[in-house]
Amino acid sequence: MTIERSSTMAARPPSGASGRAGPAKGTSPVPGGAAGRRRRRAVLLLFVAPALAVYVVMVIVPSLQSIQISMTDWDGVNPAYSYVGLRNYDEILNSGRFWNAVKNTLLLGLGSAVIINAISLGVALLLDRLRHWQGLFRTAVYLPALVSGFIAATIWKYILNFNFGVVNTTLQDLGLESWARDWLGDSGMVVWVLLFIICFTLGGNTTLIYLANLQSVPPSLIEAARIDGASGRQVFRYVIWPMLAGSVTVNLTLAVIGGWTIFDQVMVLTAGGPGFVSETMAFFIYKVGFGEYRAGYGSAAAVVLFIVVLVSTVVANRYMRSREIQA
Repeated sequence: MTIERSSTMAARPPSGASGRAGPAKGTSPVPGGAAGRRRRRAVLLLFVAPALAVYVVMVIVPSLQSIQISMTDWDGVNPAYSYVGLRNYDEILNSGRFWNAVKNTLLLGLGSAVIINAISLGVALLLDRLRHWQGLFRTAVYLPALVSGFIAATIWKYILNFNFGVVNTTLQDLGLESWARDWLGDSGMVVWVLLFIICFTLGGNTTLIYLANLQSVPPSLIEAARIDGASGRQVFRYVIWPMLAGSVTVNLTLAVIGGWTIFDQVMVLTAGGPGFVSETMAFFIYKVGFGEYRAGYGSAAAVVLFIVVLVSTVVANRYMRSREIQA
């Protein structure tokens, strides 16, 4: 009886061998096959197509047209213009005003990126250690980021006004009249004042990104490091800092891009003055393109700014990504 049962089991065909072949081992059948995949891609494309069309019409096409306009002497108003080749680019590269704008952009952009990230990381570390009222302090830190750059700059313009601003009025009330300054009219000080205002108003988002990353660090790693005898500085350097690599990359990349395109604060506070002292590259493009009716020259400056932003962003991002991988 045992022999008969064994022979019956041996004669039974394996699963999937009778009539039709089953799917290969390690694979799963795809409903609809290649035709189904094509249909899904077509549906996804239909959803993306409206936004893509708007982006192409509103961003890509004007960007390509700016390259064409940069090789003309168009004033931005009259329909007639003539091609001048690379004359606008040659004039830009030999312009002291342009290089002053580049210097200001480097100082305000890179300086604010470093300062904002350093201060935001310190504030995030303090907020992460709080056990009470953390929500209140988070809100207080983030509030300046909710105010638009234009409104914040307008408020600071009244605060720093030479005649009736809060800063000079307070100094006079304290008997420190000699400390009062024309904060927005002193050519030797105005760029540093702009740097302070930019750092004060743009740190909320950066702080929250760092705080979110800090709260995702496993407490077990920190506890293990402390049990092994690591000091607070060593815990930060060897445990917390490597795990912040992703947020550092994001924050520095956003800060570099934002720094190269600083415009609102300069427009409201100084309008590039006194003279051309506080102009940035973005404000320089606006001023010559729309204020001085030199659309061709301004477009050439915009192309230069685009190349600088693209190159600096790619280089910074690659460096930070390589550091992130090593960490």
